[in-house]
Amino acid sequence: MKRMRPQEVADHRSARNAAFIVLLLFGFLLAGCASKSKEAGRRYHLKGKVVSVNQDSGAVVVDAEAIPGFMDAMAMPYPVRDRNDLTKLGPGDEITADVVVTDDGDHLENVVITKKGGGNKTSPTGNLHRPQPGERVPDFVLTNQDGKRIHLSWFKGKVLLVTFIYTRCRFPDYCPRVSRNFSNIYAAIRSDPALNSKTRLLSISFDPSHDTPKILRRYAASFVPSTGTGLFDRWEFATVQPNELDRIGSFFGVYRDSAQDPITHSLSTSVISADGTIYKWYEDNNWKPADLIEDATQMLTRENEASTPTRARLGPAKASGS
Repeated sequence: MKRMRPQEVADHRSARNAAFIVLLLFGFLLAGCASKSKEAGRRYHLKGKVVSVNQDSGAVVVDAEAIPGFMDAMAMPYPVRDRNDLTKLGPGDEITADVVVTDDGDHLENVVITKKGGGNKTSPTGNLHRPQPGERVPDFVLTNQDGKRIHLSWFKGKVLLVTFIYTRCRFPDYCPRVSRNFSNIYAAIRSDPALNSKTRLLSISFDPSHDTPKILRRYAASFVPSTGTGLFDRWEFATVQPNELDRIGSFFGVYRDSAQDPITHSLSTSVISADGTIYKWYEDNNWKPADLIEDATQMLTRENEASTPTRARLGPAKASGS
């Protein structure tokens, strides 16, 4: 066998190493292509707030929450597949959507507005009435979970907590959260005799085509484990006649778009005093059960003070000469 000279051995090793590096790089390239091919066509659920909309380019900038396994929280532009979705969006809108990954880039599909923002002056919420403290509430007529017609005026003399929901709502931070908060309020006031006798709760559905009295009653039953029996003694679930829906929704500042599925809507929770006027209005879901309980407690305290004779509030008069 012919022995290789030292220089030939070195050259041979260099060539072999070079070939190995080329094969290794080629392997990485194939792996990258395979990974990209595997990634293409995947969908990720996005949740965020619209920063700006560019109708000309068909893109929207979204300040999105982190998507585990895909990207960190960041604001970035996304093309929107359906231009009809784009025309409904405005700055400040809170949305959910599918981020669809393709070989040509990412885009959004199935865009749903979960809450209209105030950044767009043409936003429907900009034209809605905002209930003000001291404003008298109209005597709206509703139909409760028993199919019985009820009037808001019937609650005079009580502190009334009113919120708006619909039973098919699929967003955990919206109707389900508000209803859960109301159930916690109900459970809390049962342990306070003054609040229990003087406070009432009312959940109004803005989906009358689906939320019949029977469905509202079934929906309400899901909260019995936290509220206990006798739920409807203090908490009513009601729907509105379609021809009254716009009027009651407008007064309480409720925006809804029933053309979308699920329904796009804003939130509205009001605290109504015993004299039938607005005490406080909440336009979002940032309030806690303790906030509304405190509101009710303050109103009842003021009413008790107002109804107590001045001498009784000041205490017994001092004897002459003391």
